[in-house]
Amino acid sequence: MKKDLQETRKQGTPMHPLKIHYMQALNGKIDVPYHWQEDVEILWIQKGQLSLMIKENLYMGNHGDIFYINPSELHGMQSMTQDCLYLAFVFPFSWLQFERADEVSEKYLKPLATQSSYVVNCLPHKTAKDAASFFQEIASLYEGNIEGGWLGIKARLLFFYYILYKDGLVHRRKEDSVQMDRLLEISKYMQEHCSESLTLNKLGKEFHMSPKYFSVYFQKHFARNFSDYLMAIRLENAKRLLLETEAGMELVAQQSGFSSSSYFIRIFRETLGMTPGQYRKEFWET
Repeated sequence: MKKDLQETRKQGTPMHPLKIHYMQALNGKIDVPYHWQEDVEILWIQKGQLSLMIKENLYMGNHGDIFYINPSELHGMQSMTQDCLYLAFVFPFSWLQFERADEVSEKYLKPLATQSSYVVNCLPHKTAKDAASFFQEIASLYEGNIEGGWLGIKARLLFFYYILYKDGLVHRRKEDSVQMDRLLEISKYMQEHCSESLTLNKLGKEFHMSPKYFSVYFQKHFARNFSDYLMAIRLENAKRLLLETEAGMELVAQQSGFSSSSYFIRIFRETLGMTPGQYRKEFWET
């Protein structure tokens, strides 16, 4: 159902499944529109302030806060300050499971692996403070090249889940609501058709609402207006094409829903502080 919203950035390898993304504002701005992935994603805020939309809940994260995004949960982020910096730890939960069943596997790991249980999205300050040292050590081991480093990473992640269970932050999952299904459908439709002309009138007809009501509904549940969200989706799609293909600016603009390459280049530069060509060159060289 949510296939076209699935995260496309490259994750870890089979031997090293964990990937750490260092997310820092370019030109003072981070704007990640609603998306999902099959992996766990843990966000640890280092500096500044970050606005997060997870499912239908809006959070404001500050230095030291930790957010847990369960597999298949819709989420998006926006920086609220120019110095915003956070680390995103992304890994498949199956990596932590054991081949031989025991109490740990059956009682604690399996419910999370099968998504019959979930972790709360915003960790309490005490839990975040207790866990911060583990994520600092994980980041250091990840950047280092020492014998047994990945064993240390895996051990610390397992201890992190002990903390979550100890602090009562893992709950049995209830059935998804009809409301969430509709939000997923709206996001999926916009992702699939971002290269086309999308208007409030067109989306309202598609989802059986008047344009005015759809606008209010969208603002309420996505915590941003329709135009801003659509632009963020188009820019994310353009960034993906710039990094994953050698397509020219005209084609990237066309496939991302921009009316012309000149308009695309102008909006890209205003938002990210560099031209699309500079963005491609900078990230291809890293």
